[in-house]
This record gives sequence, structure tokens and C-alpha cells, in this order.
Amino acid sequence: MDLSLPLHDDLRRAVKPGASVLLALSGGVDSALSLAVLRALDCEVLAVTFKNFCYDDDRDPGAKACCSLDAIDDARRLAGRFGARHWVHDVAELFGAQVIQTFVSEYRAARTPNPCLACNSDVRFPELLRLADQQGCDLVATGHYARTRPDSNGGAELLQGVDAEKDQSYFLSQVPRDVWPRVVFPLGWSTKPEVRAAARQLGMAVADKPESQEICFVPDGDRGFLFAAGDDPGPGPVVDTAGQVLGEHRGLIHYTVGQRRGLGVANCEPLYVLALDAADNRLVVGTRDQLAVEQLLCDRFTAAVFDLPDAGPPAGGGPYMVRIRHRHPGAAVESWRRHGEMLHVTLSEPVFGAAPGQGLTLYDGERILGGGRLLGAADDPT
Repeated sequence: MDLSLPLHDDLRRAVKPGASVLLALSGGVDSALSLAVLRALDCEVLAVTFKNFCYDDDRDPGAKACCSLDAIDDARRLAGRFGARHWVHDVAELFGAQVIQTFVSEYRAARTPNPCLACNSDVRFPELLRLADQQGCDLVATGHYARTRPDSNGGAELLQGVDAEKDQSYFLSQVPRDVWPRVVFPLGWSTKPEVRAAARQLGMAVADKPESQEICFVPDGDRGFLFAAGDDPGPGPVVDTAGQVLGEHRGLIHYTVGQRRGLGVANCEPLYVLALDAADNRLVVGTRDQLAVEQLLCDRFTAAVFDLPDAGPPAGGGPYMVRIRHRHPGAAVESWRRHGEMLHVTLSEPVFGAAPGQGLTLYDGERILGGGRLLGAADDPT
């Protein structure tokens, strides 16, 4: 096979010829080219497509949904082309319990969840490893833009992907570190343009398939169907900090603290969501300066730790940075320390939008130290 994508030496060392690999194949271009890379490395590949969510008959998930019938059919054809045994694995019940119910309960509590973090840590990677053991596979693989490498303790550590624009290590930061020795990311050393170009060169129909920017189980952006009757009281007033009514919101479940776009309120100065007042079904909005007052512009905050082995910075470590959401460019860390199950972080400069419920990822250079769930701003991190 004539693969135009360069294969990095670290990838060749991680995946020996003849290794058996279980690949999560979604039907998108990233997992498709991961399959081509693994076959170019002379791996025996088994491909599994996870069905995360079962749509009602009257809802059309469309081509953007990762487990739509179109996506599953794309995955099946790709697996057949590269001689990989393929099957669909239904994880809807597990996904519902670990991801969707958490998503719903966090919104009920007026927090901002990131379901991709829970999916990777509680569904995708545990299930991949379980299936790999069941099928006798040496490794598991996904199309994420990230890397792993052996560490000095006989395990492995997670690194950022080399493509800064596409790096997905944030979404993987809450996966337990004992998973990494058996995981390979074939695209971690590549850029997205290189991947699309290589897919075109191979004549893949999915080479220019658009990426979904929405939550996979809410491809049309309407979250209302996830909530039982009575959970969402529906439309209510949009108010400023003085309680003055500025307009009407379409239901608090459709908004996120720190959100600026889509508020439906005209104002001479941009407005942001300051709070979701569930008790009175009010959406509280304000200016950027008021965001700072509400501690959404802050340089100290606390997170509940999911996986962080050290109590504080190890000797010789750094520079440290944190990301508080996907697409966040990262903020320099002045100091950090773990106290029990809490991580306290002080930044060199304030950041905007550290919304409670979102994920926090702590980096030591390109290495991911661990992840946690943001609890909010902290007056004193020590």
C-alpha cells in the first residue's frame, strides 16, 4: 500500500510488525487513516464501531452523529477494504449511565459538563481494553491526535499531539494512566492537513468528511429531549444583575456559564451568561467586567482530581500550564499543589471562563500530568 503519510520512528517502535490491534473505527477520516497506518505497519487489525446512543424513531441524528447508520456503514466499508474484521458494539446502556445521566445531572445543578471526558474515561477506553482482552489483541488504537511513550517506571505517559491546532490530549486527560501502556495513537505525529491529504491519495470516500463540532448525542444542538418532563421548566426571563428583564431564554439547559453567543438579547456591550438561576428559572447575564466580579475571570481555582500521582511539582519539572476547556490555548501555571482529592492552581495571569463542571488538564511541558473537574475560583489555593 502506497501511504503518503510519514510514519514516525516512535510509532514504529510502539507498534511492532505482526502486532494485533483493536481499533475504534467511527467512519470518520481520522480513524479511517489510523486503519491504513496500522495496516502499513503490518499489524493485524480488528475494527469495532461503538454504538453509543439509540435515537428515537422520530429523531434523525444525521450524518454528523458518530454512531449514525451512515457512519456505521462507512466504517464497515473501510474495514472491508483493509481486510479488518469489523463489528458494531452496543454500549448504549453504559453510555447512558456514565455519560448522558452525568451530563443531565450536571446541568440540573447549573454546572457545565464536558461529556467527551466522561466518555473516554468511563466508556471508550475501558470497553476497548475489555474487548481487546476478549479478542486476544496486544494493543488498542483510536484516531485521537495525541501520543503515548514509555515512562521510567515501566508504564507509559500521555503526550500532546504534534498538531497544536488539533491536539486532543485534553479529552483524554481523565483516562486512568494504567491504560496508556496498551494504547497507540497512529495520528499523534501527524497534522490534520497531512491526514486528509493521505486519505485523498488513498481514494478514501471519507477524506473530506466534515467533523462534528457538536455533542455526539445532540447533533442538532437541541438538548431538551434528554430531560424528563418537569426537569426543564422551559422558557423564562433573561435578567441583568439588578434583576431587570432583558428578554426571554428558551430553557436553562441550552446555556452555559460564560457563554456569549446565542443569548437573543440586544445590548450596546456584549453580554455573557453569569449564572443559571434554576430556582427561579432565570438566566442571569452581564458584561465582561461583571464576569470578573463573578470570578469567571480568575487566576486561582480548585479542581476535583481524577488522576494526578504527585502532591506537587517534581524536581526539574515544568514549565507547567493548564487548559480549562477544549480549544483553550493554555495558561501558564505559577504554582500547583494537590491536597487530598483537590488540586489547587495559581496562574501567572487570570483566565476567562473557568466554569464549574468543565474539565481541567495539567501539563508538564508536552506531558499530561492529570485531569480534574473544575469546582470554581479559589480565594486561597494553599
